[in-house]
Amino acid sequence: MVADTSPSGPVVHGGREDAPARGVRGDGRRADRRGAVVVAAREVFVASGYHGARMNEISASAGISKPVLYSHFVSKLDLYLAVLQQYLDRMVDGVRAAVTAEASPRARVREAVAAYFDFVDEDPGGYVLVFESPVPSEPSVDWRVRSALRACADLVAIEIRAAGVAAVPADMFAASLVGASHLAARYWLNAGRPIPKREAVEVAAALCWDGMSGCELGPDRRTPD
Repeated sequence: MVADTSPSGPVVHGGREDAPARGVRGDGRRADRRGAVVVAAREVFVASGYHGARMNEISASAGISKPVLYSHFVSKLDLYLAVLQQYLDRMVDGVRAAVTAEASPRARVREAVAAYFDFVDEDPGGYVLVFESPVPSEPSVDWRVRSALRACADLVAIEIRAAGVAAVPADMFAASLVGASHLAARYWLNAGRPIPKREAVEVAAALCWDGMSGCELGPDRRTPD
């Protein structure tokens, strides 16, 4: 951490109080205020959606004036993208932690699948902003979501290639795993969490690892030997 060597208070010259010089402390306050705005905006966007959210509501929730809000974010879309990026970063970080864990390949696959279930389960509002965006036609929104999913697939592909799989098949396997995982997690959430998350993860992970042959079939569904 950088030591704060700025004065403990404002500097006084001839009875006039000067504002502290901009530096670590000033930048820190601005970053804190910006963070508070993003937190407030996240709550409003989740509750009201993009079109229903109002900047004056966000500024009031953050405890700042509307002009100060616009000094941090030039538009509602700019602020929405900042909120969206936080969720996307969380999703990518979850996959990164899964595929780099000290575990067997199969366990890492399971954890990668679980990362998507955790993402949609722990903050359903954020999942809606990411995967059911109210502004899907906005190119900047679409680009960010696609980039995050591509980043997740790239992380998985690196591990698959390290196991000896050729580059193109590895990329296809990775894209399939990411697509199946996030769609399975969305289905599970939208269906009202019909089975415990742990069981849902096992079902999706079995499909990703073993294909349909890894899924348990009832007696009436088994093919003859």
